[in-house]
Amino acid sequence: MKRFILIHYGEIGLKKSNITYFLDKLRKRLRFVLQDEFKINYSIKHTLGRFLVSLPDDFSVDDEAKYVEVLFKVFGIQNFKFVYESVIDLDDLGEKIWENLPDYVLNTELKPRTFRVLVKRSMPLPFKSIELEREIGARLLRRGIEIKVKMVDPEFVVDLEFFNDHSYFSFKKYRGAGGLSANSQGRFVSLISSGIDSPVASYMMMRRGARVIFVHFHAYPFSDKSEMENVKSLVGVLSGYQFDTKLYLVPFGKFQKSISTNLDIPSKIRTVLYRRLMVRIAERIARNEHAKGLITGDNLGQVASQTPENMFAVHDASTIPMFYPLIGFDKEETVNLAEKIGTFKISKLPCSDSCTMFMPERPELKANIYDVREYEKFLPINEWVEGVLKESEVINLK
Repeated sequence: MKRFILIHYGEIGLKKSNITYFLDKLRKRLRFVLQDEFKINYSIKHTLGRFLVSLPDDFSVDDEAKYVEVLFKVFGIQNFKFVYESVIDLDDLGEKIWENLPDYVLNTELKPRTFRVLVKRSMPLPFKSIELEREIGARLLRRGIEIKVKMVDPEFVVDLEFFNDHSYFSFKKYRGAGGLSANSQGRFVSLISSGIDSPVASYMMMRRGARVIFVHFHAYPFSDKSEMENVKSLVGVLSGYQFDTKLYLVPFGKFQKSISTNLDIPSKIRTVLYRRLMVRIAERIARNEHAKGLITGDNLGQVASQTPENMFAVHDASTIPMFYPLIGFDKEETVNLAEKIGTFKISKLPCSDSCTMFMPERPELKANIYDVREYEKFLPINEWVEGVLKESEVINLK
């Protein structure tokens, strides 16, 4: 039987006059990831609020897991399922469903205890949806499925959709990543470290359609290269959620050292000055890349630099928008999401941490913005910003 991936999108369907733009972006992403992974040309059709992706004739149950892994990384998908295309005639349809039931459904030891038929129709039929459910369910019971019917929370569902003069049935529905189509909201620059938070913040913005360019500030040669290597691995994971990806590796240790050894600057204010300089450099990169804003993994009150006063002092250094996707997250929520998207294990690897180098013993918790601006006058900020990009390494990832 002919097989398809049947894809439903969520929030994209609310875009009204702009929906074509988002659907084109989603179609492009689907074609890109599937053809890149499986080296096959796919027919991707949009019809009645759905995408139908044709599957090769030799598609098997064993292939399904590979496709699921790829589709989980496509933003804009609400859910998807691997369907069989069939007929409208209920007798023939019931027989086709029976013939293609998963083996475990009829296995005495593994079979589910309850089932139901669920119908969605987008075409005129002589039956209402609930009547279709009863008719197909009755045919399966007569055929010998030997499982009790349960309409609420059954263990097994026969999922049916009727549209375009065909029926499409499946036995499992996968939840998609949701969000908006990849690269639908333009470019943003993310300040990424090897920690848990900033990779998750980057993912959150990707899920909203951002095309993310990464900037990592490292302390080499004052530290080893372990942090840079971990960041490369993190960006490698995140690049699977968007198209080609760019990573800037910015040498920052010498600036930290210069600030920390300047006797005109109180030690407790160093952290805020480090971060203001990072923001200025990232902003320059954003302007060069025609990006619309900066992304950080800041979380309100989590560490000394993330008190309301200090965040205000850092944000003051930017003349473009700054985005904080994790601002109200509980740490456990961030960790759970990091585990889900595949960055947590890398973030937990040991490495030298440039963020903790040249740090004061007791950092300022409530920086005064006017004092901070005065302290910066002792530093050649503009000269540093102009010069550092010439020393930065740029890595392009697929």
